[in-house]
Amino acid sequence: MQRDSLDALKQLNTMRASVTGDSEIATRINSFEMAFRMQAVAPDLMDIGKESKETLEMYGAEPGKPSFANNCLLARRLWRRACLVQLYHEAWDQHSNLVKDLTKNCLNTDARRRRWSRT
Repeated sequence: MQRDSLDALKQLNTMRASVTGDSEIATRINSFEMAFRMQAVAPDLMDIGKESKETLEMYGAEPGKPSFANNCLLARRLWRRACLVQLYHEAWDQHSNLVKDLTKNCLNTDARRRRWSRT
């Protein structure tokens, strides 16, 4: 249904571009197409459950359970298609035991960072 709507919109925009000669309409059509392609691949790309058992164990990831490990694995999957991926670690702001907690978070992050690859 979304594809049909986008095709109809493209047809209307193309007709308008032929009347006005406005080159920005082609740019708009291209941006709509890119947005559609990104939306179309997102569900498959974000499904970490499709990873092998070995990969899930290597990351310490458990599909369906929120965790930094899952975020790292998801970031690796997104990195295949994106120029930039930013991760948020909810427990990074230490106020009580800076040295111990910061060391723990750095080791945790570094262990997962070394597993990243584009393949």
